[in-house]
Amino acid sequence: MAGGIRAPIYLHKGEYDSADFRAVLADIRGLNIGVVPGPAGDGLRVSAVAGSSARVAVAGGRAWVPLTKSAVRDPRHAYYVDLPSPGVQFNLGTASVTADRYDVIVARVSDDSDVTTYAEVPLANYAPGNLAPGWCIDVVRGTDGAGAPSVPFDSYLALAKVRVRKNATSVSAADIEDLRYSTAGQGDPTPITPLRTAAGQGIAAVAANQSRGGLIYSSDEDRVYVKGTTDAKPLVNRAFLMGQTGRGNTGWWGVDAPGPDMGGMVLRYDGPAAAYDRVGIVTYQIRVNGPPDRDGWHSIWTFSDTAFYWESLRKYESTTAGLTPHWGAAQVLIPKNRPLKVWHSLYAQDGFAQFDEWQSYSQMTVIPLE
Repeated sequence: MAGGIRAPIYLHKGEYDSADFRAVLADIRGLNIGVVPGPAGDGLRVSAVAGSSARVAVAGGRAWVPLTKSAVRDPRHAYYVDLPSPGVQFNLGTASVTADRYDVIVARVSDDSDVTTYAEVPLANYAPGNLAPGWCIDVVRGTDGAGAPSVPFDSYLALAKVRVRKNATSVSAADIEDLRYSTAGQGDPTPITPLRTAAGQGIAAVAANQSRGGLIYSSDEDRVYVKGTTDAKPLVNRAFLMGQTGRGNTGWWGVDAPGPDMGGMVLRYDGPAAAYDRVGIVTYQIRVNGPPDRDGWHSIWTFSDTAFYWESLRKYESTTAGLTPHWGAAQVLIPKNRPLKVWHSLYAQDGFAQFDEWQSYSQMTVIPLE
């Protein structure tokens, strides 16, 4: 277990081999702090260990721990720490017989001026002061029947909050809340700095080292991505459908009352559901025609998931003079967990106007609201 203790690079103590320097260069900090996720996103992840005691494991991994003194964050400095694989396992304190308890597991750095006694230390042969200066995995034990305890240390990253249920003899996955990529876990309220891909690198490799909610700029695409729960999504998608449709030579005719039943529908976007709300920004130009002896009102209505959002400027025109096209833009909500279904319908008084598929188009940009 003592093998998991590695002095931070900043201390310049001990000896470092080529593997140490490769690791620190691979995880070069820039302006970012926090856990380096690694290829599987499991760096320093806390998990339950099946058994007869409240036992947990911290996976091997690396992190940049923010330098904090007297609760003041120094945005220019952070400490590089490395817990070799497979990490460490240890037991939490015995459960209470009367109430649940919350423990917070942290990675913390201490220096010569930090002699705070550890609340509970899962390290062999520990004595107060023998890791100063140095770093360790530490546990801040909560109070029975209370919420999560505050962390009394400077220069730490919160890795997980663990619920130790009363009378429990083990911890389950449902008892562990992952804090590695949360603001609370980082202990740093400053915005996450965007990462940038190298030419030809692609998004996936860089996204693996970005925290959830962080931004990634694609040099090849000149586009910004946002890191989701598992992968990176374009912050602004390019149009994924140029909607054009028709009914052969007969075309589609407008209706007096476009509605959620898709009455009068002339252009439609279809797509899969997503676990988050999205905004669709639709722009269109739609031309109509009709019999030469008919006059009336006509307009374009825009719907999303059966909800009406927008009607273009309504026009009254004579087909003998020719019908002018409709053009405009609309913003619609695409609700989470619902298939993407956005469409334009043609309102035409007494159904006199007809969709002209050859001179009409629509396009939509989708923005995730994660």
